[in-house]
Amino acid sequence: MFIQKLYGIYFSPTDTTKSVLKHMLAESDNPWQEIDLTPYEHRNCSYTFNEDDLVFLGAPVYGGRVPSAAENRIKLLKGGGTPIVLVATYGSMHYSHALFELQQIVTANGFITIAAAAVAAEHNVVSKIGSGKPNAQDLFEISSFVKHIHAKATSLASFKNLVLKGNMPISPRDIMPAKPHGDKNCTKCGACVKLCPMRAIDNPRKTAGKVCIRCMRCVKYCPQKARTFGGLKLIAVTILLTLINRGKEKQSDFFI
Repeated sequence: MFIQKLYGIYFSPTDTTKSVLKHMLAESDNPWQEIDLTPYEHRNCSYTFNEDDLVFLGAPVYGGRVPSAAENRIKLLKGGGTPIVLVATYGSMHYSHALFELQQIVTANGFITIAAAAVAAEHNVVSKIGSGKPNAQDLFEISSFVKHIHAKATSLASFKNLVLKGNMPISPRDIMPAKPHGDKNCTKCGACVKLCPMRAIDNPRKTAGKVCIRCMRCVKYCPQKARTFGGLKLIAVTILLTLINRGKEKQSDFFI
């Protein structure tokens, strides 16, 4: 099959998924285009693709789920028998049924899943879990995966949906009780308000509103490092996730 153009599409609040997708796209000689679904202003943008395109679609995993904001924006992508590669980046805990969930969304919109990857990354709340991932070995494996994708995409005349295991319905979203807020170092510069993909922050010094998806974008990119969950809540979350993880380094999984 002749691939006319590549697209790298991502919802990536802390830019981990974005960096993985860009690494994948850089492995190709084909022209490619990035589409960032993260900004709030892009929440209603729609895009249409055809059978000569190859789409790489990435989203983070929060609590084993595709974030609600990512799902809503991905549903605006329309394929016409378009081959797609699904990429879920997860914080070295578990990705549960997230790839299966992602496939259900895109299949309903005319895409054919030809490959998928769950890439282990540094946890966006407890950074010592998966610290430094994806590392050099992970990136090598990702590069090898992309080469297999291109071989598959160019050697077949037509595609069938890759079978990904999973179950529906999937567990509830947004189960983590804590939400970030500004501390005494906050200067009310408004960076968090502007960057939030959900417009969940009205006052930088107060706790994010109910639509907050705990993506940690405001925490990562606050110029004053003034966004936090608060001492006791963060300690509790850290202890819980560390106990669940038990120091086990997770690996990326690839399906093709």
